[in-house]
Amino acid sequence: MPGSGISMSDSTNAKKKVLIAPLNWGLGHASRMIPVIRRLLAANAEVIIAADGRPMGLLKQEFPDLKKIRLPGYDITYQTTGSFAASIFRQVPRIISSYFSERRAIEKIIREEGIDAVISDNRFGLHSKSAVCVFVTHQLAIRMPPGLRWFEPLLYKLNRSIIEQYDACWIPDFAGEMNLSGELTTKYALPSNAKFIGPLTRMKVTGVKRKYDVLFLLSGPEPQRSVLEEMLRSQSAGLPLKMLMVRGVIESNEVRRLSQDFEVIDYMTSAQLNEAILSAGLVVSRPGYSTVMDLAALGAKAFFIPTPGQTEQEYLAQYLSKKGIAFSQQQQDLNLASSLKTAESYAGFSSYTMSAGLDEAINSILDHAGLTNHYAALSTAADLTA
Repeated sequence: MPGSGISMSDSTNAKKKVLIAPLNWGLGHASRMIPVIRRLLAANAEVIIAADGRPMGLLKQEFPDLKKIRLPGYDITYQTTGSFAASIFRQVPRIISSYFSERRAIEKIIREEGIDAVISDNRFGLHSKSAVCVFVTHQLAIRMPPGLRWFEPLLYKLNRSIIEQYDACWIPDFAGEMNLSGELTTKYALPSNAKFIGPLTRMKVTGVKRKYDVLFLLSGPEPQRSVLEEMLRSQSAGLPLKMLMVRGVIESNEVRRLSQDFEVIDYMTSAQLNEAILSAGLVVSRPGYSTVMDLAALGAKAFFIPTPGQTEQEYLAQYLSKKGIAFSQQQQDLNLASSLKTAESYAGFSSYTMSAGLDEAINSILDHAGLTNHYAALSTAADLTA
């Protein structure tokens, strides 16, 4: 525009500010943002992290130099016994309140930090007309307990209506035969803004020698993380195996031995965990989707123990078991010695090569952000010179 003093190259070549905001639900949503952040930094974007609790702790460990903003989570609590679905249902008012708090918070952050794009991993309230906003999810169809399956189509419609308020929805999976999420992404029609970008993983195959027979990889929210830890410690006593347990507790970095053949580590960085998985004959873990993506990337063999009542994990465990990839067992039925033998008969994951989908998706939002800001700047300049 003549006289505006603004050119397309000035606005689109400027370094973009991207806000990364993972859900505070275990460490999985934060861990799969690690490759996204790495690609953004490689694309010369300025990354700001908005998180809370353990996800914030994990991303501080991985990216100590990046700016962080505390963005409170949904503050969901978990119980050791009883219905998980009923527990979540009772907390719906708190979740709704958190959604509206997010809506207010994101506008303030965008305004104060000059954010160009927001990438939200399963945080429903982080869409805005003031920035390019992306929603990352592998749960288009949210699984309900058997008695509430009738409610799933209605829940899908609600989920889709929220997702379509974002500029884009990234599905971290393959669309074809190598699909890892099954009906979670394929049961219903995709939202109009959805695109499969390939799995998101911080792992890569390297030359590592076998060191352990079994790796116990703990994750997820309390108290069930600790419940499973105690069960595994108790039932592994006396097994003639070389074992490593990674507790997934980022608040500590203690290393100790329970016996000559059983090492326990509180926390590992991405690089350390990558090496540990590759050096183990079998990984025992929750079938959280981020863990599934990491194990698949490394072609690992796994034994899954879903978190009691978490319908998504129960479905993924069943889905991958039916495909002959990984054995699974309910936590209350755990018989570690026999299960480890059974798990050996399963094929394990076939390692895959990362697709170019993430790079294409990132380039698209950065280009979109530049164009959006260019026209916004033109509009502002026109108003000032009118």
